[in-house]
Amino acid sequence: MHRIEFWRDIHTKLGDFRLALDSEGGLHTGWKRIGYCPSGGTLVPTLREDIAMWTQAYMEGRRTPLPPFDIPRTTPFRTRCLKACRRLSPGNTISYGQLAMRAGRPSAARAAGSAMRNNMTPLLVPCHRVIRSNGELGGFAGRTAHDDPAIVLKSRLQELEALTDV
Repeated sequence: MHRIEFWRDIHTKLGDFRLALDSEGGLHTGWKRIGYCPSGGTLVPTLREDIAMWTQAYMEGRRTPLPPFDIPRTTPFRTRCLKACRRLSPGNTISYGQLAMRAGRPSAARAAGSAMRNNMTPLLVPCHRVIRSNGELGGFAGRTAHDDPAIVLKSRLQELEALTDV
């Protein structure tokens, strides 16, 4: 279990976004009202200022290099999925099956979907770029209804990338 040590919130046009560090140095992120949002620990208003500045630039449609960070510890396959997802270029999407293939298990599309559903670093590990094989958005934070706020957020993130040079 990851114990959150420090956190801060960033206000964005798509909602409040939390950054947090766990006891092993893993970076956790999440939208405060949608899906996973790290909790606990001590508020540090200047925590990972580099990531906060990247997040603000991203939300304004500006492309800047993502600062290095450690993904929270998870299973080997999920780690491979998260790393493969990090390599996806803004504005591009792949299917869960394609992600599974890139993570070394071509027949594990459902497991790749589970890795994305349990992504503890959304936005920085852009799980919004992974979609169903039929082109539909699929789940986000484990949700699937088209009008669900999580799916709307996934759509808005994709629209932001399509409309800007992010």
